[in-house]
Amino acid sequence: MRKLALALFLLGNTLLSPAQSLPENTVLYDKNGEKITIEEMITKLLEAQVVLFGELHGLEATHIMEQIIANELFKKVGDKLILGGEMWERDQQLIVDEYVRGLITLKQFKGDARLWPNFEKDYLAFINIAKENNLPFIATNVPRRYASVLFHEGVEALDKFSKEAKSLMPKLPFTFDPALPLYADMEEQMAGHGHDSKHLSHSQALKDATMAYWIVNNMKKKNLFFHINGEFHSKEFQGIYNYIRQEKKKWKVMSISSVMQIDVHALEDDNIMRADFIFVIPAPEEVKMQEELAEDDEVTITVPDEKEDQKEEKEIKQ
Repeated sequence: MRKLALALFLLGNTLLSPAQSLPENTVLYDKNGEKITIEEMITKLLEAQVVLFGELHGLEATHIMEQIIANELFKKVGDKLILGGEMWERDQQLIVDEYVRGLITLKQFKGDARLWPNFEKDYLAFINIAKENNLPFIATNVPRRYASVLFHEGVEALDKFSKEAKSLMPKLPFTFDPALPLYADMEEQMAGHGHDSKHLSHSQALKDATMAYWIVNNMKKKNLFFHINGEFHSKEFQGIYNYIRQEKKKWKVMSISSVMQIDVHALEDDNIMRADFIFVIPAPEEVKMQEELAEDDEVTITVPDEKEDQKEEKEIKQ
């Protein structure tokens, strides 16, 4: 009788536990534009081997959402979960491991790793999920110096590097299709802004191929890899997504795209089928004002995608 009462108590607590809330004023949609809950999305994500979260760099809501998803997935799969992200480069893996395992302090980690300027504000809480739960955390991105070499000199220049250096990249030569809309559109946008973009999309593809390579090569049976990256790198089932599918055709890869809209209450046509799930964030007031001015005066609007592309180009040139 006591066992039955305990079981009913636990069941009641489970049923009455509050649903996980989305960040304030945001809305979650499936790829067809139907509103869904976090719980519904998590249930679907559990069917995948890899989940790619496409963030808009620096937007608080996307970073909160990354933490929510990581924590919810951990509740479901425990130590089968692997975390990783674009913000950490392959030659940082040793120091990432040392921090996650508690062997070095945060001060030492910040001092020796090449962390993004917004690391503490936007990514510390995410990597700490791995640290606090003893989960693997994978630095997936190519060291930016190699992307810069490709940008300035072309892909053939990568051949001159040592075997050790090449161990931080995907297997060379890596496949690259400049006709894919992701890369073709990037070249067109950059050319339209007067940028020299001869090898820009190829250098972006190096990043995508590297991230895919290290996701695939850190997976074991029954693992679930949750990876965060700029939305550009996985939108419309391209980029990292495409490179993973080239290697693992039977794997289920799912993607989440973060987008900004003036009106979040319905998914805009341009965002339908952008990913398996679309996380919509209200556009800031300055974007709304730009749109209103554009309707009257036909001024040019700098949209979030273009800002991210320009940031990527600046990083690669360095």
